[in-house]
Amino acid sequence: MNPTGTVVSAPQLNFNARTQWLPGMLALLMGLGSVVFIEPAPYDLVAIGLFLALLAAGLRFPRELQSAVILLGLFIAANVLAALLAPDPLQSVRSLSIRIYMPLTFLLIACIVAARPQELLPALWAGYLFAAVLAVAWGALEYLGFLPGELWAGGLRAKGGFKDPNVFGPFLVPAAVHVVRRMAGGPAVRSALFLPLFLVLTFGVLLSFSRGAWINFIISVGVFGLLSFLFAPSLKTRVNWLLASIAVLAVIAGGLAATVSLDVIGERFFQRAVLTQQYDVKTGGRFDSQGRALAHIGSDPIGVGPGRSDEEFGLEPHNLYLHVLVESGWLGGLTMIAFLILTGLRLLPLLRYRNHPLKDDVFLVVSCLTGLLLQSLFIDSTHWRHMWLLLALAWGLSIALQRRHKLEKNSRFMSKATVYKGATGYPDHSAQVSLGPGEDRSLRPGLQVSYRATQPEQEQGKVQG
Repeated sequence: MNPTGTVVSAPQLNFNARTQWLPGMLALLMGLGSVVFIEPAPYDLVAIGLFLALLAAGLRFPRELQSAVILLGLFIAANVLAALLAPDPLQSVRSLSIRIYMPLTFLLIACIVAARPQELLPALWAGYLFAAVLAVAWGALEYLGFLPGELWAGGLRAKGGFKDPNVFGPFLVPAAVHVVRRMAGGPAVRSALFLPLFLVLTFGVLLSFSRGAWINFIISVGVFGLLSFLFAPSLKTRVNWLLASIAVLAVIAGGLAATVSLDVIGERFFQRAVLTQQYDVKTGGRFDSQGRALAHIGSDPIGVGPGRSDEEFGLEPHNLYLHVLVESGWLGGLTMIAFLILTGLRLLPLLRYRNHPLKDDVFLVVSCLTGLLLQSLFIDSTHWRHMWLLLALAWGLSIALQRRHKLEKNSRFMSKATVYKGATGYPDHSAQVSLGPGEDRSLRPGLQVSYRATQPEQEQGKVQG
């Protein structure tokens, strides 16, 4: 603020907030997330349209995304180079287009969440939960024979509106963790209402008969419960969490026992519930292809090209990290891995911000990314839309909370100033930290702070707080 009393606004994201339709469009986008058996999927068309509409409305990229943009730009460039040098570049067009499109959806979600997290996250999770329930209903009808199904590895596995049950199952995990968050964050009546929904989503994960999805589910729900317990504000809350966890585990165990007692499900469950399958360990199987891919990486710095690993090795490596290294080359693989590491480095420090309304969202994203990235040791998740969504949420939350922390730090410094008008005759000066349109006061607190100007500052025509 200058001596004339002009208001100096707090640092804000460079984003036009006059988009009242945005929460509804974001909920629609998420609600289409489980209907992806066709390409381009409805989700993709809405995402592209939303991106263009927001660019026209004034969407800008926060400077905190620069490192992510650089790494993802190098990842895309490496994939373009590998595709151009592939024996048949046209074979790589589909996979290459997906690897260009997915980072763009990352930028879209990261920008809008960073700008208006408290307004947009409820709409986002409402749409995602709808998509997950739709997927479970579709998958259950498919598995029980009411809709056409497809045999996978010797038996039927639910996949709903997805092409692969190995994507169907993991897609349900963030929705299940979100429901756990809603059960734990409210009164007992609400918890009782959300418990059946949690069981429905758990049933969906079971019907995928994906060992990776099961591991992802256990890790994600477990990490969320652990974080909520460790960072609970009081001993009473920790005890409530412990009791609730025991009750939920008992309900899940009972439901699982009842479900696998049905012949149509139990036989398939016990067939899948083993550490390794024959196709994992046989020659040319999963582990064999991973070993050959690992050996190939050292001799091919450019990569075999996007989407060509199955042709090269007879089977995809079923490992995200090997997959990007062998198809995108050293540059593409290392930049993707560096991007994932950088995401973790931005996300984990947010755990220390305890007293804010986005705490549970941080726990949810940390938990689900932990489960998904560990599952990615056994599956290639490069093209999973919900993986890029979780990565975008991690960056959007980190930007919003770090800016909030910076504002609070500056506010505490300014609040130490004193209102003074005495014998010196120097006038008071005020600076206001203002809220942007649609922003929550708890994230950008509006303050009116007055402080005293010294004589040298008066002479220089400026005031410093």
